[in-house]
Amino acid sequence: MDNWARFGLATRVLKALSNASVFLFLVLPLVALSNCGGTLAKFTGYEALQGTAVSTDNVQPAIYVTFGADWWVLAVMIFAAAGLGSAWRGGIPRSLIGGAAAVSGLIALQAAIGFFDPPTDVQAGWSPEPANGGVAIGAAFASVIVFELASIAARSWSEARGTRDRGEWTAIGCVATSFAILLGLALIVYVLTIATGGCRC
Repeated sequence: MDNWARFGLATRVLKALSNASVFLFLVLPLVALSNCGGTLAKFTGYEALQGTAVSTDNVQPAIYVTFGADWWVLAVMIFAAAGLGSAWRGGIPRSLIGGAAAVSGLIALQAAIGFFDPPTDVQAGWSPEPANGGVAIGAAFASVIVFELASIAARSWSEARGTRDRGEWTAIGCVATSFAILLGLALIVYVLTIATGGCRC
């Protein structure tokens, strides 16, 4: 096992941990319902899956809007489980599967948060925004994508060292490494700037 193979194994472990952390982050507030007057309510991912009730206290009498089970949260869990399963074995095909599951998880996460848009018959509007749990889940899925690209790059560089036909593997390694670095930097910027989002009026 060369150094690139060891690096690929490490990325698989990090990928598994990132996917597993999604189930932990669902315990944290997934979505915050906010308006210009402040935060109306926060719900964890598991509460959103079970169904929630939103109280609009600034309306007399108070209106309770009940949401059914948010199946997009279940989709987030399914994609995290699929990514976790793909981490047990290496190889580019499984890395592609894991990356596709992470991208699908990000899409499902946005849909799960957007599910809380206020109904048209409610006068007191709010804007659903990712709470700390939603931000953490998004960062976890984005990290998985970076780890998958790094795993593909490591496999490519390892193959390039052990074969005569190095051109194709070298090209794949260069592309995967470049995208991993770019997305990794973008993820760092996202994590550092997510706290600057304000109230949407």
